[in-house]
Amino acid sequence: LGLVIAESLAREGVRIAGVDVKSVELASAMQQVGSTYGVETLAFTGDISDESTVKSLMADTLRTWGRIDVLVNNAGIRKIAPVWDTSAAMWDEIHNANLKGHFLCTREALRQAMRPKNDGVIIFISSGSGKKGEEDSSAYCASKWGVIGFAESVAKDLKQSRIRATTITPGMILTPMARESEAWELGLDWLDPAAVAEAVVFCVKQDTDTIIPELRIYHRAQL
Repeated sequence: LGLVIAESLAREGVRIAGVDVKSVELASAMQQVGSTYGVETLAFTGDISDESTVKSLMADTLRTWGRIDVLVNNAGIRKIAPVWDTSAAMWDEIHNANLKGHFLCTREALRQAMRPKNDGVIIFISSGSGKKGEEDSSAYCASKWGVIGFAESVAKDLKQSRIRATTITPGMILTPMARESEAWELGLDWLDPAAVAEAVVFCVKQDTDTIIPELRIYHRAQL
């Protein structure tokens, strides 16, 4: 999903800075995005739940380009277990990626780049799982509910500014994570990630007085 979002924004002429723990795959993807769409790209290897990593990648992006206009909080992982089999380590791993990372990236983008110029857009990718509890998914659902609550609070903090915040809550998306999930063998209808990416572009392109607090996207069969 992150790659498809990056491609959609690059198609609009946006320079792309990506971060991932998978350094080789990320570097290759950013190079391909840059050559395909004729935009500059940056690739940062690191874990966004690490505070020093996030501070550095934001500072490096700002040093290179002089601005950060859009932040897309998309990173996330999903692991399943009934609550009685959910270890503290598994809970922390999910919440570090899905929630703490979003907090750190948001805070640093605001501190270092957006608040000083009073402009910017922050997009949070949550999930339909942040709207309802699901079996064997207490840690994941809690993290995605947390993203929605965090994003709404951030929007309140920013309401006197020209910085906009939007949460996108998609249904089940056709991604590599979907293929690895327990639901893959059920033959379900999955949402095209391009639809989510286009929603990101749509939200980014709105004027500063148009606020979209939340945008829900589902495949017809998921309604």
